[in-house]
Amino acid sequence: MGVISEGKNLSRLTNPGPDEELRSVLEGKAFEDYKSPLFIAWQLNAECNLGCLHCCEEAGHSMPDEMSKEQALDFCRQIVELDIPYVAISGGEPMLCPHIFDVCEYIRSNDISLKIETNGEFIDDEVARRFADLKMRSVQISLDGATSGAHEQLRLAGDWEKAVEACKRLIGYGVNTEIVFVPTKFNIHEIGDIIDLAYSLGVYGFYTGKMMRIGRAAKNWDILCSTEEEYAKFFETLQAKTKEYEGKMKIYHYPYDVVEELKYRLECPSASLLVIPNGKVKLIGPLPFLCGDLTKSSLQEVWEDYQKAWRHPDVIDFTNKVVADPKLLCESNNWIEI
Repeated sequence: MGVISEGKNLSRLTNPGPDEELRSVLEGKAFEDYKSPLFIAWQLNAECNLGCLHCCEEAGHSMPDEMSKEQALDFCRQIVELDIPYVAISGGEPMLCPHIFDVCEYIRSNDISLKIETNGEFIDDEVARRFADLKMRSVQISLDGATSGAHEQLRLAGDWEKAVEACKRLIGYGVNTEIVFVPTKFNIHEIGDIIDLAYSLGVYGFYTGKMMRIGRAAKNWDILCSTEEEYAKFFETLQAKTKEYEGKMKIYHYPYDVVEELKYRLECPSASLLVIPNGKVKLIGPLPFLCGDLTKSSLQEVWEDYQKAWRHPDVIDFTNKVVADPKLLCESNNWIEI
């Protein structure tokens, strides 16, 4: 996925955190005030069956040092011990991870809110039933078009019909199902139709916003990025559809881009951690900095290192350079340990 949304990316960029009631309680608190994170965004694996032009992680090949099943479950144990309320699991494509249900069952058996973000192509009846039994917060399906042509032009090797069928199966089993849509030159004109489709399918929520300039999206920026005029029409349609479906379907859209987000996060970092498949922790999706390694340090220690890292001179300097020159976002996956 390549858009700032409530899951994988307000999932990876901001603190997607809790519901509105809890947000009001937390208002005004700084991330230093928390003894542990409020949210974990966990890229469970790097393997993926698609070759999406806008992939933030440039997924497609397994990392040789990805966390083992035992390491992943130990990480789950630490999440439980620190009483972290919310975890969102993505990839790569998380359904290709052989121990995904071991992880999901551990998290849900300890009553932690869980979201899965997937392209939907591996969700058959058995998977949908297992997700229903877990009573998760939601499953989010990437659907980048109201038509197969738009979706598959962006998601190379993708299958629009499989993604749509995944939504139908999940909803049929009573799973809270969401759709996330990334606007590009290929599909931005379909925003009204894709929202109508989402409602017709019976999804719980629809997420969208400006495309994130990270990973492949940054490298393909010139062929993907919509014009300001296209975005203006896009947000106008979103506002109209939000009113149309008020009380019927949740429509969430984040109006800011990555650069605007980074300006804010430099002053107000989120109380969240972004864990990549090998157990290392990124400071935030658009920046290349790694601030910890869960295969060598405890989650508590990594959280403390994360808090310190945001005040590191190299982080502040590079972030300011990115704000001045967004082309540097191409370096987001060229990791730097601090």
